[in-house]
Amino acid sequence: MSMVQQAIEVSAPVHTVYEQLAAFENYPRFMTGVRQVTSIGADQTHWIMDVDGKRREFDAQIIERSPDERVSWSTMEGPLLAETITLRPMGETKTQIVAQLEADIAFLMPSDRHGQESLNRRLKADLTTFKGLVESGVLGGRPIPHGGAVTMGTRSQNLLPGVDAPSPAAVAARIRNRNTPAPSPGAGWDTGVAGTARMGGRTSGADMWGNGMINEEERG
Repeated sequence: MSMVQQAIEVSAPVHTVYEQLAAFENYPRFMTGVRQVTSIGADQTHWIMDVDGKRREFDAQIIERSPDERVSWSTMEGPLLAETITLRPMGETKTQIVAQLEADIAFLMPSDRHGQESLNRRLKADLTTFKGLVESGVLGGRPIPHGGAVTMGTRSQNLLPGVDAPSPAAVAARIRNRNTPAPSPGAGWDTGVAGTARMGGRTSGADMWGNGMINEEERG
């Protein structure tokens, strides 16, 4: 298990940045390997990802969406993928984003032998892509669906990273402690062939993207 943290400054008001990060359907635009994110409830989302050319699906719990402050989410079962994003306004037109990402490296990048270093570069690249999309106006001004905002716990007033933001590990622990009964062996994330496998207990169709690979032009 590895955790990495990256920070970046975006030339956009904090509310604009928050709106785009709290709308999870935007994540395929900038998060490596993510093909689709759809809402399946007020505080849950269903993800489709490409992992080494194979289609993987899972459900994630939204732990926190504190307006203009923080977004936090984690997988509900199977290999861990969790993120906490904290926003800090830098005046009226700039925002600092601090992202903490924790992942099961063996799942997310099974053929990569550089583990945490590669995960760190990946997070930095994702934030850089997000910055470009917001600053260019490709992302911006899109409202968050009504009924989707969820905040668990008290609203934090201290935005300094690492002070009171819940870590991805803490986020994941909350979810796993609530999920009962525990999944049976083999349940959860799929490890089968692309287009036939399944994670998260939902019916899967054929792989509409062939081998599931994503290229940089699609991400941009």
